Amino acid sequence: MSEFRLAAGSKVKFGCTTNQLYTILRQGISHDTQRLGLENHHLSGGIFVGELMAYYAACAAFCKNTSELHQQHAEVMGAFVNALQEQKGSKPVLAGVDDIGHQAGLPVVLDIELGEDCLLLADPQFVAAHETEKSWKYWRSASLQRPDGIPASWVRQVFFPRLLDFRDVATARSARSLEQTTDCALMVGGLMQAWHKDAPADLLHAFHKQYGRINFSQSMNFDETSLERFFNLAAMIDPASRLLNQMTIWQDIDALAKKQGIPLSE
Repeated sequence: MSEFRLAAGSKVKFGCTTNQLYTILRQGISHDTQRLGLENHHLSGGIFVGELMAYYAACAAFCKNTSELHQQHAEVMGAFVNALQEQKGSKPVLAGVDDIGHQAGLPVVLDIELGEDCLLLADPQFVAAHETEKSWKYWRSASLQRPDGIPASWVRQVFFPRLLDFRDVATARSARSLEQTTDCALMVGGLMQAWHKDAPADLLHAFHKQYGRINFSQSMNFDETSLERFFNLAAMIDPASRLLNQMTIWQDIDALAKKQGIPLSE
């Protein structure tokens, strides 16, 4: 089996949640990071990087975090959702929300520029083990093999969805809410590639043709200052607002995935 390497300077993407950002800033991405999946198996053995599949990874990590929070705090979360529905545009004031909200992770995708030539292995989701070149060039997904992982210095940007406040959900489908829904459609595009084996180039071309972009609508540099500013945004620093965004993103992903016949749980 011939080796396939991506040259230094190549761009790849990695999907995770906001909960991992500070760890990655300080420690980089570990070489044995597990890729979460919505199906019955999770993949390990390298760092799974890609393009549209990075949005799949961000979606899977987000869904796992959301599901766990709701299972662990079912009573409080049920009351929070009811309050959102009954008091449109108002912030629910409930005991326990602050502690839960700080645990909520929102989906993000890291834009990475390789600092050296890196060995790839095929993504078994799509191809056989010996088809690494096809795995990357056609499916834009593979496992990066580097014993020291991906250093933080290789991460250039963080892409994230439009974040909402309670005023945005007071009226039916505000412009900001629609932008967040569009961001969710990008993650569901990743689900479509993984579940239906749809060609990523076709999915991204259609998305770009309709929306003029192929990434989340928001972005920031990946450094200490930018992360401080991000986590001090009202939607992130306020636990209730963070839970609001978790709920709206989850609802959009769920609705869009159902249209494609894709379940969001194992």
